[in-house]
Amino acid sequence: MSFIRSTSSLPFASSRIAYRALSTSVVRSKTLTESVKDAADAVNKKVGQTLASGLDSAEKATDSAKGTVNAKTPSQAEIDSKASSASQTVKETAESARQNTNHALGSAAGKARDAADEIEKKV
Repeated sequence: MSFIRSTSSLPFASSRIAYRALSTSVVRSKTLTESVKDAADAVNKKVGQTLASGLDSAEKATDSAKGTVNAKTPSQAEIDSKASSASQTVKETAESARQNTNHALGSAAGKARDAADEIEKKV
């Protein structure tokens, strides 16, 4: 009988070593293009919300002016005055929406530049 067979029958030799497969995966991070696309998408949504809010305000102002005009029979001068006021309100709201949009775009562009700078520093 061989030495291996004779020693494998010993009680301490019955334990076996278990082998397990080892695998790893790379942590996936966003590329610069994906980061910029995400920032642009966020800015686009914010701009849309701001413009929608401005349009809603303008519509409410117009409806308010129409309701006031229909509630009483004003003179032509009163109608012109209220129309001018509503027009001015619409212009102010549109200007405010434009400024908010520009601010949001500038902020997003800054964030995109910062993200690009961080990526360049890491590389």
